[in-house]
Amino acid sequence: MAHTADYGLLQFKTYDDYLQSYVAIEDQRYLSNTRTQKNLVKLGYSSNGQLHEEHEFYRLKAKVLDLINPKVLGSQKFGKYRKHGEDPVLEALAAREEMNLIQKLSTIIFVLIRQTTGFDISGYIDYESSLRHCNMKSRGATDWKAIFEGRKPLRPRRSDLSYLDWHNKIVSFNDSDNYETMHHGSALMFKHKGDHKMIPVDLKFTHFHQNVKRTMIESDFMGTVVLYDHIVRKPGAL
Repeated sequence: MAHTADYGLLQFKTYDDYLQSYVAIEDQRYLSNTRTQKNLVKLGYSSNGQLHEEHEFYRLKAKVLDLINPKVLGSQKFGKYRKHGEDPVLEALAAREEMNLIQKLSTIIFVLIRQTTGFDISGYIDYESSLRHCNMKSRGATDWKAIFEGRKPLRPRRSDLSYLDWHNKIVSFNDSDNYETMHHGSALMFKHKGDHKMIPVDLKFTHFHQNVKRTMIESDFMGTVVLYDHIVRKPGAL
């Protein structure tokens, strides 16, 4: 089940307020009855099929409130298994782990592995999603305990946000729990599902760069890693 959060729901106090946001100006002009306007929204004439039913609206809103004000951090923190000072990438990931788990920070990890064959494998990984699936012991999940212990290097998977294997000519793009994978012209971008901010990974495109901080790190164990840190905005934040 996708673990996404739509922070925009918090701007609505009631379900009626939520429905009212979908009422088009034309409907207000020609339909004076507010109930009729909202019934049209419920029937899908103004919501493009994306409207939540009332019980779903309150369930998702409560979920977002829990994410913003987490009561208990139940997830295991794998960064505690690292050996301090031995690998700069693992140090950087450990420093970001808790903030990702409580979803106040969202980090996308780019990994580039240069193989002896001369062909590269690379990919983008949704860090929070990957950590959570490891905690849930999901089938095929990345083993973060082994990675922080130094027993396994981090490798992208075909199920991650993106995966590129030049040798086997495999290219895949996927949405994750937190991101939609998009293309802006020829550039790859990710849209955060919670606050709807665009996260660019191509330095040539600067319009959305205020949404992300980019950090490149090299290590003998992990190879070339780029961390894209996005501070998750609450509703109403600029």
